[in-house]
Amino acid sequence: MGLDLQAVQHVVTALLNVAVALVTGASASRLWISRDASSWADARRQSVRKTALTGVVVALAANAALLWLESAAMAEVPVTEAAGATWSMLTSTHLGLAWSIGMFGLAMATFGTCMRGDRNQVPALLTLAALAVFWYTRGMVSHAASEGDFSLPLLADWIHLGLISLWVGEVFLAGGVMLRATENMATADRRARAAYVASLSGSATFALTGILATGLYASWRNLGGFENLVGNPYGKTLVAKLLLVGVATMLGGINRFVVMPPWLARESAGNAAPELLPMRFKRILWIEALVLLAVVVLAAWLASTSPPGEQM
Repeated sequence: MGLDLQAVQHVVTALLNVAVALVTGASASRLWISRDASSWADARRQSVRKTALTGVVVALAANAALLWLESAAMAEVPVTEAAGATWSMLTSTHLGLAWSIGMFGLAMATFGTCMRGDRNQVPALLTLAALAVFWYTRGMVSHAASEGDFSLPLLADWIHLGLISLWVGEVFLAGGVMLRATENMATADRRARAAYVASLSGSATFALTGILATGLYASWRNLGGFENLVGNPYGKTLVAKLLLVGVATMLGGINRFVVMPPWLARESAGNAAPELLPMRFKRILWIEALVLLAVVVLAAWLASTSPPGEQM
């Protein structure tokens, strides 16, 4: 049984998207705690940096593998014999140009991640700026580039990709690193954690608003009509993705409007809140993270599926 190149491409694309999201979430978290002198923040700086380093290494490897796989698929040659096709793709195609610029963006993100300075905002800002370059190049090889590399659809797609990376990454980082259990928290630590959670919630709300706006625009443009939501692979995958985004939004809303207010009201004042509240917040975050992981997988599938208007 031969290798299903398209299925492998979907997996590698999803892995790339998750890795970039982790770097984005780690960079945002690094930015939020960059000026915090509490022991709570100090205890997390190294873990955040290690997560970002892991993310960029995986992203670099996945991006390289994706070029190789796409070259093999386009040339219709076995993966083991795709070296020549990969070189031709890299040096003589628009995809190769976009990939080269994107790889440069990931390399700069790696440099920013490796920079020292726990209470310096420059490394995080440099990493986010470099990732913005990468996000744009992903749009250059997607359906959004059908009107050119400098067009409204591509601009919307760029914003959409960046905000999704932010939302997914910050949820993963919060659940896995930032909000891990801490004993004997001082007053300054409680205030620092409360400030971080408030930044997380505000950022997620901002990201979700932009995701919905740009996502609706892209869906309207690609579908050509609501009747195309059914009866074709693109529409079915899009519906599944939208339903999962709705579930993730609902979970985020529960945390923001039900769990957070009584918790942060106490911790912002430096007082101890019942342990049930942060545990409940984190539990909901983990469920949200799993839902968003499924969204990332569907997004990878959607990126390689032709919209109804492009199907023959």
